[in-house]
Parts: sequence; C-alpha cells; structure tokens
Amino acid sequence: MTKKSLSARLVSSRHAHWLPLVILAALCFLFFYFKLQQYLTLDMLRAYHLVLAQWTASHYLLAIILYTVAFTLLIACTIPVGTLFSLLGGFLFGQIAILLAILSTTLGGMFLYYAIRYSIGIKVNKKSDGWIKKFKQAFQENAFYYLLMLRLLPICPCWVSNISAGALNVRLKTFLAATVLGITPSIIIYVLAGRSLDKIFSTRDIPLLDIVSAPSIFFPLLGLAFLSLFPVIYKSVKKHRHKR
Repeated sequence: MTKKSLSARLVSSRHAHWLPLVILAALCFLFFYFKLQQYLTLDMLRAYHLVLAQWTASHYLLAIILYTVAFTLLIACTIPVGTLFSLLGGFLFGQIAILLAILSTTLGGMFLYYAIRYSIGIKVNKKSDGWIKKFKQAFQENAFYYLLMLRLLPICPCWVSNISAGALNVRLKTFLAATVLGITPSIIIYVLAGRSLDKIFSTRDIPLLDIVSAPSIFFPLLGLAFLSLFPVIYKSVKKHRHKR
C-alpha cells in the first residue's frame, strides 16, 4: 500500500463519523430544492384527504409503511411535519396512528441524535474546559428533565431536542424516555383531532395546525413542561442549602 493511498484512507476514516449528518443535510437540501414543502400543507391535505383515504383503504399495509417511513425521514431531516402527519395519521388510520406517530417521531429523532452525537458531539466532548464543559455537565446531570421540558413545550420545535441531546452527548436511554413521554400528549391531541378531519374540512374553516395553541390546551402543556423542571429546581436548592 502506497503512502498516498494510506493517508487517503486515514483521512476518510477520520471523517467517516460526519457521513450520517452529511446525508441528512443533503436530503434536507434536496427536499427544499425541489420545493416539496408545498405538498405538506393544510390546504393540500384539505384538497386530497378523501383521495388519500380511498387509496389507504385499498392498500392499508403499504399505506402504514409509507406513512411511517416518510414521517421518520422527515423528522430526521428536521422538516417540521409532526403536526400535519399526526392529523393525517388520525384521519387515515384512527387511534393506531398514535403509536405510528410516536414510533416515527422517536426513530427520526434518534437518527438525527446519532448523526449529531457522532459528529458535533465528538467535538463538544473534546472540550474539557471552559463554559462548554460546565454547560455540558449541568445539562447531562438533569438531561431527562430538560429534554422532557423541551418536548412538552408547544412552541419548541422537535429538532431542537434532537440536536441538543446529540450535541451534549446525552445517553440514548435518557433521550428515548424523555422523547416518548414528552411527545405523547400533543400527538394524542392531533391524532384524535385528525379522526374527524373530513367533517371539520366540510363544515368549518379551522386552523388545525394551531390546535395546541388554544388556551385550554396550551397552558396545561406549558404547566406540564415547567412541572418537569421541579426535580431540577429541588436538587439545586438542596445542593445550595447543603453547601451553606
């Protein structure tokens, strides 16, 4: 083996951990380059929801597979489709869509989490001093509660939690537990709303994507988000008193 080929292999292996993130970034770029976002709107769903329902009835298993794969990939590529796909899933599949949406959101988040962890997370992990180290340690000590809060906050995009967990090297089981618990309430709300999508579209003009913004839903979710931080606050107060 020549020195040139050996050095090339070393360089490629040294940067191989960036490959998953590069692939996801490329998929995201292609998604917006071909303007596919125009097909993932409430107006488009309103126009084609009956056609989708008829096709799903004829190809039920294939529809579930395509729905789950598409949902997972879009979440992994940081495309904000959680609300729309949860509504669509509720309309097409009924209550089983709760499990499908949780599975897709969790898997998609996990793919992005791993891509970030083994690229950016490696760089962050090498920072053994300064404010980065302190911030990372503080986040990791209460990672479950911080991630749960981010998941529960109605105004916080899903990808923020995925990237944060990966960049700060949060343990996988902590990430998965906080993800499943945090996304379940809003997914249930949207899936149940999606079950009546045809009636809603035919009788009223309702901004369905803003259901969670309604005060009767938003404030309880906001309350749950802040309640999830109580253990962190309690530990901080207890530690402060112990030092005194």
